[in-house]
Amino acid sequence: MASFRAYVVRAVAILTMVGSIAVARRSVPSSTQSDLFAYERAPDALAPWPVLDIYLLDTEGRKLRALTNDGHSHNPSWSPDGQRILFIHDTALNSKSAETSDTHYSVELKVINRDGSNPRLLLRLETPILQAAWSPDEELVAASYSPDEWASTAKPGEPPSPPATGLFLIRLDGQGAPRLLFREGYTPAWSRDGRRIAFSSHLSNNHWAVHVANADGSKEIQLTDPGLDAGSPSWSPDGRHIAFDARVSGRNEIFTMDENGSRQRQLTTDHTWECFAPSWSPDGQRIAFYCTAVSAPCSAGRAGPNSSENKCVRRIFVTPAFDAYPTPEQLTKEDGAFPVFAPKR
Repeated sequence: MASFRAYVVRAVAILTMVGSIAVARRSVPSSTQSDLFAYERAPDALAPWPVLDIYLLDTEGRKLRALTNDGHSHNPSWSPDGQRILFIHDTALNSKSAETSDTHYSVELKVINRDGSNPRLLLRLETPILQAAWSPDEELVAASYSPDEWASTAKPGEPPSPPATGLFLIRLDGQGAPRLLFREGYTPAWSRDGRRIAFSSHLSNNHWAVHVANADGSKEIQLTDPGLDAGSPSWSPDGRHIAFDARVSGRNEIFTMDENGSRQRQLTTDHTWECFAPSWSPDGQRIAFYCTAVSAPCSAGRAGPNSSENKCVRRIFVTPAFDAYPTPEQLTKEDGAFPVFAPKR
């Protein structure tokens, strides 16, 4: 599982044309309207893997509470009504593979109330889940995972290749089998009306691009040039814009574009950070994201207490979405990644 987790995080990093302003390292002013978001965080002084929990924070940079404390909870996603949080949970497999010494796998989707109460299992798959997102009508989950039957086989003496991944729709009432929408589809994001899904597509030339399709998988459109290695799309609340991350000059940066892929605009340019996984504020005026320090890059291995991977630095930022010269501002001094704004209630 460690090698697979490494592949996944490297893939999301790649996922996860053009303005200028540096990322400023200061708190959001108190005059800014405060919104709530969920994010994943590792304990202080530890690398982000394998210990992660779900936290809440507001945009004034105040840590409100830890919602989980088992060290195996990550990748939060809000319910459409803003009352609950969906997240991926690591646990043991029912039938452990003999090919790895890992004890926990990302095979469960759990739900918890926004106040931390009533944690419960939503569904379980006997295969690693990479990302998941609730549909606006709360009847479906769009999830990226690798079905067991897609597992690759390696030749003798060669390491196994990462398993193929698909983007599936799963009914939460338990009716029917998961329905494949796209092979090599990652980081699904529903439009607010539930009619469309944006996602990251791993292309055959080993590049990445943001795609959009109808929720039934029809009318798939590629929005970004493969040379950008773009991914991690996030819809604005009004459905008119998409934020995403993309690789420019060897670093990941945050961009926005119109829903049809036009007017692409870069929001981050600080050479000391690589930035990923944008999320729109409920009013559509700001974007939260996380960045990793270029001087302390993050890898996906299992870090021990004396590992150099403990130097990994991940911080959460927020930036105006439409300012002519946006100034991203740092919210957290401790570890944090994959922030997602709570929707309006």
